[in-house]
Amino acid sequence: MRFFLVVLFLYTNIFALEFSVGENGKSLDDNNTVLIFGGIQGDEPGGFHAASLLLSDYNITKGKIIVAPNLAFDSIIKRSRGNNGDLNRKFASISPKDPDYKTIERIKELILLPEVSMVINLHDGWGFYKPTYVDALQNPKRWGNSSVIDTSEINASKYPDLENIATQTVNSVNSSLADPKHAYHLKNTKTQELGDTEMLKALTYFVISHHKAAFANEASKNLPVNLRAYYHLLAIENYLKTAGIEFTRDFELTPEGVKEAINRELEVKLFDDRILLSLKNPRKTIKYLPFPVNKELNYNTSNELTAVIADGSSFFVQYGNRFQTRIYPEYLEFSDPFDEVAIKVDQKDLIVHFGTKVKVKENFLIPSIKGVRVNIIGFDHGKDESNIFIHKKDMQQTYSLDMAGKIYRVEFYELRWANLQQLLENTIDAKLIKKTKNLDPSILKSAKTKDKFIGSILVEFE
Repeated sequence: MRFFLVVLFLYTNIFALEFSVGENGKSLDDNNTVLIFGGIQGDEPGGFHAASLLLSDYNITKGKIIVAPNLAFDSIIKRSRGNNGDLNRKFASISPKDPDYKTIERIKELILLPEVSMVINLHDGWGFYKPTYVDALQNPKRWGNSSVIDTSEINASKYPDLENIATQTVNSVNSSLADPKHAYHLKNTKTQELGDTEMLKALTYFVISHHKAAFANEASKNLPVNLRAYYHLLAIENYLKTAGIEFTRDFELTPEGVKEAINRELEVKLFDDRILLSLKNPRKTIKYLPFPVNKELNYNTSNELTAVIADGSSFFVQYGNRFQTRIYPEYLEFSDPFDEVAIKVDQKDLIVHFGTKVKVKENFLIPSIKGVRVNIIGFDHGKDESNIFIHKKDMQQTYSLDMAGKIYRVEFYELRWANLQQLLENTIDAKLIKKTKNLDPSILKSAKTKDKFIGSILVEFE
């Protein structure tokens, strides 16, 4: 189930990103919704990638899940356990002056939703938990590849028997191991019984103290990210089945299938979906990308782990803890006379919306439009590049969006004198890029002398 998800925005400083929350499925009004968290520590990508896939690639056909995949989003971007300390040790008490105070309050509000009966928190931990000592990486003090509970049983109307549920999940995961060495085990921290001062501060203990089932799933940091996410998803699917939640997914649940899903081409749509960035092994910089001086800077992305972040006079796109590309904008006035264009592709006539990509086998041509010029980035033929059949050999590969030299921008501009009639204002549901740098008056003055940007499409040669 591929669909665009809104990524929440910058709110206090350059890296302070609020975590996002998505819902999948429909509540059956039985207080049986499962709440899933990822990314509570920013250096645990197996957990936040698995959680993100639950929103972008799963379709809940019975019941409902709520997923917050990027709890410590700013820490994820910086590959830090916690920019302001460990977020998972702030649930017993937190000062209103703590930078994480609002984040913790939002998490607690989700946990305390009446419809939520089960909470799953995803972690990546070092080594492999074993009930008895094997070696330095396999022993009772390690956390990796374990199903963690705070106690055996709780006072809850649904799912009170934590130990049996977690044990069944361990057995289910162990039936699909990529390697027998990765075997899962149950880890009961006996948080209250042993007076574990650290675990008493954690998210899962807050959950069970409010009479709801809580499970932490740990994957080993000694495994590749796709394997970690694979084991997380095996465990999550078993918990969902325990809760009677049914689903389908868009990939095969194998280590390779998860790897392909995580590394799928990213899409970022900018400024009321007028511009599409298709990030498939992207170049490290994108220059002269139109940015509006007369519109808000908003965007949508294809998954919850992707963000567009202002950084001085430029912007960068981040996917989890992976840098994607840096954008150097050209500020222009934007115009909205139309939102789709004609294009001839391999001798076929098509009508395509702005912010979309067209596959090209041999050649393409953009028919001329009165009062509009076409600029094909990477094709140097003059001011207006309409009415020309263009082949891949005609393009300068250094201007492609991707390192393979296949994806190119095709931009449309209203000529300064044209004064085209405008469409009604768009009502795209998107979020703002915050904390952008104030524009110098000279930039605004320069924008008024240039043709107005209308929109763009992408062409991808085979």
